[in-house]
Amino acid sequence: MYRTPNLSVDELGAYYAAVDYQKWEVPGFFPTERAAHERLRQLPSGSRLLDFGCSSGRLLTPLVSSYECCGFEINAAAARRASIRGLNIISQPAFESGACGMFDAIVMSDVFEHLAAPVELMRKLMGLLKPGGELLITTGNGDARACRLDPAHFWYFRNVEHLCMLNHRFASFLALELHANLVDWRELSHYDTPLWERVVQSVRHFAFWQFRRRTLLSTTLLPWVPAIRRARDWPVAPAYTASADHVLAVLKTQ
Repeated sequence: MYRTPNLSVDELGAYYAAVDYQKWEVPGFFPTERAAHERLRQLPSGSRLLDFGCSSGRLLTPLVSSYECCGFEINAAAARRASIRGLNIISQPAFESGACGMFDAIVMSDVFEHLAAPVELMRKLMGLLKPGGELLITTGNGDARACRLDPAHFWYFRNVEHLCMLNHRFASFLALELHANLVDWRELSHYDTPLWERVVQSVRHFAFWQFRRRTLLSTTLLPWVPAIRRARDWPVAPAYTASADHVLAVLKTQ
């Protein structure tokens, strides 16, 4: 699924080159990142890894003592931070020419949704994998119920930087197009959300869509519940981060 209209490729490139990368810095790791770590740690020690769009290098930092960790990042400040953390930063010319060498695994963590033309980049990345190498993608889940109800209301798709959402059907197409195998599709929540917050979000989500769809409940019972009827006036769906709104997809070279 693609959104439109979008900023141009040049405008997006200028934005990512200039933005303060620390907006993406968080303590600890998201559930999707922990799932990626779990899979990467199954590789033999010394394996060569690439984090494409590595930002400050926070994802691969815990692995630098056991693996050869590389990063590709167009934001110079973020790339410097990643280098300090022990990642070998791949330059644009080296990446484009293939002079960066081959990798046992490539990770794209919260990058896929920023791509205007994902197939071309996926083809390039798969070409940098050794036989049996894996491309790990963590991104928003286009198959999540919150997205299927109406992609324009999906909280992760409303970000101006997010241009496309991955679903299982498209991941299967990518595998066929790139002569790879889709060996894992794991649906996860983006955040570790406490139980009480999950309950609150679920109630708000339910109420919004009851009124949005003008169901029988929305015209009979729900207007009599003060805390619920406020949802009738909400212009967009509330953030619903307590569901399996993200995915770890793994493509393996044949």
